[in-house]
Amino acid sequence: MILLFTGESGQQYGYSDDWTEAGVFLYTGEGQRGDMGFVRGNLAIRDHSAKGKDIYLFSYVGTGHVRYVSQMVCIGSHDRQGPDMDGNMRRAIVFELVPLDEFTNQPTEDGLTDALAEAASLEELRHRALAAAGETKNAVERRAITHHRSSAVRTYVLRRADGHCEGCGAAAPFLTAVGRPYIEPHHIRRLTDGGPDHPRWVAGVCPNCHRRAHYSSDAEAYNTQLEQIIGKLEQ
Repeated sequence: MILLFTGESGQQYGYSDDWTEAGVFLYTGEGQRGDMGFVRGNLAIRDHSAKGKDIYLFSYVGTGHVRYVSQMVCIGSHDRQGPDMDGNMRRAIVFELVPLDEFTNQPTEDGLTDALAEAASLEELRHRALAAAGETKNAVERRAITHHRSSAVRTYVLRRADGHCEGCGAAAPFLTAVGRPYIEPHHIRRLTDGGPDHPRWVAGVCPNCHRRAHYSSDAEAYNTQLEQIIGKLEQ
């Protein structure tokens, strides 16, 4: 895991962290003198998804005391000019972080699911789920695209499961209010491929298997089993 700490004291070193109106937390990278580069901690933040590392953000509330903010996802970064600790202007890396809950707490039945699941083939849904983010201009656009990919992956995984748990193979326990088999997306690895979702690491499972994957005494072994099952499906 990666632990990030933010506070007002960083301003003396040219750091200025804050939330945007769009709900993106702008976190200044490390490096007190000269231009910042993607090395050490900055490299770890940028590549946390591909490396399977979780980011946790904390805020200083007093000497020796911090407050937990949220688990975060890095959706991108941009540069800005600002002074270093010696007052010299330099390139600073500003990471764009979004709370992970924005993606994992989405309702299973959403507009994208309703629209795409009816009209598109499984291969078309998979193509949408794997679509690259492409060129984006700012953090707001990157946040919107990350949300879109998250919804697309959920839609694809539910169709791939085809009304049966990809863990135990049992049929969905009931139908939803719109008449679809109830299956829950489970993230075997919560973060990968530049965002919180990728078809290779998301399984469609029944509620019982979902709880087993999180809370059972064999949760680690069971997630390894799911990883093997989904790996074969996605080959």
